[in-house]
Amino acid sequence: MRRRTFLTGATAAAGLAALGGVAAPRAALAAGDGTVPRVLAETAPAGTPVRPGRPFDVVTVTGRPGARGAIRFRTPSGTGAWEPLHLHAEGRDDDAPVGSALVRAPEGATGYEADIEGDTAAVNLFDGEGLRVGGPERTTLSAGDGRTAGPPALRLRTRAGWGADESWRFDGEGNDLWPAVFHPVQAITVHHTAMATTGDHSADVRAVYYLHAVEQAWGDIGYHLLIDPEGGVYEGRHSGEDGVPVFSGLPLPGRARSVTAGHAFGVNHGNVGVCLLGDFTDALPTPAAQDSLVRVLRLLCAVTGVDPRARIDYTNPATGAVTPGPALGRHRDWLSTECPGNAFAEVFDTAIRDRVARGLV
Repeated sequence: MRRRTFLTGATAAAGLAALGGVAAPRAALAAGDGTVPRVLAETAPAGTPVRPGRPFDVVTVTGRPGARGAIRFRTPSGTGAWEPLHLHAEGRDDDAPVGSALVRAPEGATGYEADIEGDTAAVNLFDGEGLRVGGPERTTLSAGDGRTAGPPALRLRTRAGWGADESWRFDGEGNDLWPAVFHPVQAITVHHTAMATTGDHSADVRAVYYLHAVEQAWGDIGYHLLIDPEGGVYEGRHSGEDGVPVFSGLPLPGRARSVTAGHAFGVNHGNVGVCLLGDFTDALPTPAAQDSLVRVLRLLCAVTGVDPRARIDYTNPATGAVTPGPALGRHRDWLSTECPGNAFAEVFDTAIRDRVARGLV
């Protein structure tokens, strides 16, 4: 089991206190006073029925990359049908790849069963005691130094804005579990979470953060930026204290250096990962999400010099391994995975890549 179990105890203890009377109401959003609910979780091995001791909103599953199985939920009206469960391959380049999935629980779920080899966690996103977060809720990323024409500046919600529990980035002695390293940008890759959203998109981002930072023991979220169905953009992987998301400083074409994340095992260095919240196996992202993705990719291409229509020989700066692929592509273009969903993948060229390229002319 990869999970950072020392955090489980602390979180569970907080959950017991919350259930004693200080919890926020179910489905509550951020309190408006600089606090968000702490994430609560109960872990269990897959393969047997699980009945968590508190309400839960999401189930995380971790196991072998590419593994397939199924999950079903129990509600007061009975046990639901089995739903397909596919573990997507991802991981930090300095560790072994892992498979993972996020599944939204139906309203009022009282239990679940995952028919797959691995570990699970029932995650409660709304009932934990308040976690106080500090810092600005919004920031801006723009092209160059503002003296030349380029795509409009990108307004995004910061880690503080969506409620990142920054303690997850450190071990018990205060050591950074995933120190930031930066490399020149070679590629940009698009993903989906493969999970139905909850309606509170900051909570959805916290669910992804919990999966990566705690369940997979990375210490941080594996994406650079995330986009919700309304088109809102969220800062992902921590990149320092300079207030510039994604990069080591203000990016300039040909000299932009991105923090290494964990969205595409083996091709993470210098590869910016952008993830859409939602499952696009059978449906497309909303028009607002697609429009926002185009704006985000257009800006990233402008500030990095990435040609959205180019094919490249990606070179891993740590190992020297060369992997051919698209400069702007989908997760499945680099690894064996269904990400970013079959329906979306089929229209990616015309719906996204071509629009990005046209806007850069």
